[in-house]
Amino acid sequence: MWAVWITVSAAVLAVLGVWLCLLPAFRSASLGQRLLSVSGIALSVGGLNFVLRFWEPTTGPYRADELYPYGSRLNAWQVSFGFTWLAFGLLFVGLVLLGSRNNKRLVWATLLASWLLCWLPHGVIGLAFAWAGHNAPSLAKYRAFASHRVALFLANALIMLAHFGLSLSGFVLWGREIWRGRVDTHTGAA
Repeated sequence: MWAVWITVSAAVLAVLGVWLCLLPAFRSASLGQRLLSVSGIALSVGGLNFVLRFWEPTTGPYRADELYPYGSRLNAWQVSFGFTWLAFGLLFVGLVLLGSRNNKRLVWATLLASWLLCWLPHGVIGLAFAWAGHNAPSLAKYRAFASHRVALFLANALIMLAHFGLSLSGFVLWGREIWRGRVDTHTGAA
């Protein structure tokens, strides 16, 4: 179980270290860029929350497709998904703040495309559930989970709402600045 804690702690420290290095770029960024970069931070925090929600550390012995340091194969998949959000959020922040100094339109379009690709599977899943109608087994599963970990479940919901709101605002504001030519080509500031 100690390996799991070391892994999560090292990942969090690495992400925080990079974010601290990006602070000067954040200060000189336009409002749209700041909102979009903070949406990446929210996504990373959501990923960390996902890791903490679904890990069930085990002592082994580990077997492929059965038992992993993070729990069953389902737990291992969910935890690795959380680490992916952590990494994607980190890259998102870095590209907004550093990559925007060159070809802003290309950076903006790349970020939008990657954001849409990140959320595409969730949209497909949501549409499938909506198409199927009232999905009692799925609702029962979420109610049972939420009843045992209310604070963690609510925190994740608020973080994801913040991510979506900040993303939408950031893409619209920064996109408007870029496409109207208001952003300084050297600093990224409006």
